[in-house]
Amino acid sequence: MRPPAPKTSAYSEQEPRPENLLLLLAPPRAAKLSLGCPLLDRLLSGGLPAASVTEIAGESAAGKTQLCLQLALLAPLSPHPSSSLFLCSDVPFPLRRLRLLAPKSRPDLLDHVLVAAVHSPSDLLSLLSRAQYHLSHPSRSPHPLPIRVILLDSIASLFRADFDASPADLKRRSGLFFKISAKLKELAHRHQCVVVVTNQVVDVVEGTTGNTVAWSSGRQVSPALGLAWANCVNTRLFLTREVDSNGGSARRHMKVAFAPHLPVRTCEFVIRRDGVFGVEPAQR
Repeated sequence: MRPPAPKTSAYSEQEPRPENLLLLLAPPRAAKLSLGCPLLDRLLSGGLPAASVTEIAGESAAGKTQLCLQLALLAPLSPHPSSSLFLCSDVPFPLRRLRLLAPKSRPDLLDHVLVAAVHSPSDLLSLLSRAQYHLSHPSRSPHPLPIRVILLDSIASLFRADFDASPADLKRRSGLFFKISAKLKELAHRHQCVVVVTNQVVDVVEGTTGNTVAWSSGRQVSPALGLAWANCVNTRLFLTREVDSNGGSARRHMKVAFAPHLPVRTCEFVIRRDGVFGVEPAQR
């Protein structure tokens, strides 16, 4: 049974402790993409940074895909208007929800969301290479706005099959992690893209340590794919949810698990018909 959590403010902070000092080399003043909510932007000191890879981890129904859809629609409205490339491995793509999130006054925003299905790690690498061509030759692209936002939902889905626990497969899987990460970081840095990758979670077995751990839906969970993948991202946001024993609505929180430019802190948020929004403590 989960022990009672200490009472803290919505923005409980402590000094960041990046384990990899190379993460500090990310450009400190890179452009940022707003999340569409002042409270969530404040949590992230202005939004998601370009030129780096941000992971959004969480259990099913925590809000990962909802955030990605919202970010895709916000790309054309940013200070540097752009298109977004949404790579979807959890098919079918939630087109109905995307249309619902788009403002009725701006149906044209949907024209700037490019969607591609991804079925395997090799398929992802191929699509990223094609994206690199369009980013490097914007004049040849059929899209009026350049691609500056890349969303992958989700990385864990690509590794559900074809891998077992043998040393050879674990080595092959880690090698693919680093290839995918290197390509994502190359696109992010070279073209100043905001890159977002969602990740699923696994239950934590007693005694296991090292990876990020959080309580969600009454159990301890950790982002999937282990430490090998954790070292491939610059920033990790952890989404958790709590459902009370009376069957009330879920309370969701976004936590900065680690980032080279942010302290560890948390903000509550809700998912509404019109999007994802932060919640002030006084609103509860």
